[in-house]
Amino acid sequence: MQSIWKVGLAGHEQREMLLNHFIDRFKNGMDEKNYTLIRYDMIVGLRKLYDEVKDEQIKEIAMDLIEYEQDSKYQKKYMSAWK
Repeated sequence: MQSIWKVGLAGHEQREMLLNHFIDRFKNGMDEKNYTLIRYDMIVGLRKLYDEVKDEQIKEIAMDLIEYEQDSKYQKKYMSAWK
């Protein structure tokens, strides 16, 4: 999970596919075991992808996903990846 973000470097189409998958899994993966760790890995992956391509859309998606988290404890944890 921690290196899947590299798929987004392959091209625009792959980046869109990756972002759509991250959004879907972040919002609908609450039934998975250790979903908070998975969510954190996705947020870190978005940060790494953003650092490589400097696409503001990636940052906006990450911020939206962090806001989507209802537990303030995890919101703070996810935000720590963007500081």
